Amino acid sequence: MTDRTCEELAELWRSVFGEAPPIITDRQLTVEVLVRCLPAAEPYVPQALAKAKLDRKAS
Repeated sequence: MTDRTCEELAELWRSVFGEAPPIITDRQLTVEVLVRCLPAAEPYVPQALAKAKLDRKAS
């Protein structure tokens, strides 16, 4: 894992938990904890597809 990846993991940790991450010794475990704790999100839909669906509903 690159230094940049570690920095991004630390920033994501701060965003999710509101505090600095503990010392990261097991990066894979850190990633697993973050993924489990992320809030649920709607599936990604490209804007063009979403707009087409709205246009069909309107007609």
